[in-house]
Amino acid sequence: MLNASRRMSCNRRTVGVAGRSGRRGLSLLELIAVVLLLSIVAAVVVPRLGGAGRDVNVQSCDRNREAIDLHAALHLRNTGSWPQANLSDLAATLPEGLPVCPIDGSAYTFDSATGETVPHAH
Repeated sequence: MLNASRRMSCNRRTVGVAGRSGRRGLSLLELIAVVLLLSIVAAVVVPRLGGAGRDVNVQSCDRNREAIDLHAALHLRNTGSWPQANLSDLAATLPEGLPVCPIDGSAYTFDSATGETVPHAH
């Protein structure tokens, strides 16, 4: 009788958490569900991260234009005239040289009629 009960306990599968038997690993259905969930999360998050880099570059371009406008106003105060359109007059006064647009790499130009850096489309 004792041997019969041992055989029965060996043949039974132990059931653990969430009804899973004593097996290891994931079933194909569980794996597909995880991949699907991760792809949905990636589809939501990745476009937001990609747009953030462009927004930072647009803000950096705006800050560059503001810095050039400030240096142009100082140039006007010191010399009595606006800097040249290509900003070559300001190259020595800007600590890192003439900045370029971080988005397209184009050079900034200055309009002495308005006293501002010419905006450019991105």
